[in-house]
Amino acid sequence: MSLSRRFPVRPALLAVPMAVGLLIGAAATAHATEAEDPRASGHEGNATTCAEAGLDGAVLSQEDLTFTGGTPNVDQYLSITAAEGGTVTGIVVKGGPRYNVYQPGSNGLSGTPPWEGLRAPLNNGGNIPQISHWYLCGTGTPDTTSSTPTTIETTETTETTGSTNPSTPDRSTTSEAGGSPGTSADATTASVTSAAVVPAGEDGDLASTGFGGSGLIWLGALLVLAGTALLVLFRIRRGTT
Repeated sequence: MSLSRRFPVRPALLAVPMAVGLLIGAAATAHATEAEDPRASGHEGNATTCAEAGLDGAVLSQEDLTFTGGTPNVDQYLSITAAEGGTVTGIVVKGGPRYNVYQPGSNGLSGTPPWEGLRAPLNNGGNIPQISHWYLCGTGTPDTTSSTPTTIETTETTETTGSTNPSTPDRSTTSEAGGSPGTSADATTASVTSAAVVPAGEDGDLASTGFGGSGLIWLGALLVLAGTALLVLFRIRRGTT
């Protein structure tokens, strides 16, 4: 009696590992397609001044800006819809272990607002981190309330996974306290009652998940290969009986 008759193998069962492998491979591919923003230049570490970011001018006050998003340790994206009273030479967006520098008129970024979907570089897990702080450099009304940007210290220890669409929080302000340059000391104290305000250079980066898409891709490929081998073996044995 042949082995195939004693232990019948159903083609439907052989298709299971192949289907699982294809699904995992598709998920890994989608994860791996998360890319850096081509409009920005990414840098390791932190920058709290225009000079550290390689930009001309001084940190500008947020009183001359209209923006949405950018809330420290909450939002992943920042959109600036208006910048009055001066010339912007660059925008710095920090999150995780790195920061992005956007320069109006360069790398596909328009020379004038709106500037939408600004974000930090990918973290070590390949995800878009929450913004820890951001600021604009240029000529105009300087930020006279603080020599460095500030962030709100939180106890969060995990990274937010990547998002493909910019968030749009329910706020649009020209002088709202958000933990970045241009925020007055009184406004910051009024809006933050339980979290300490610390210099941005001392804020803790969000923890890296250490997750990468390559492992899923290899697992999906192995499952597909195993399913294919079982299907071929089944057909060979069936043809010999």
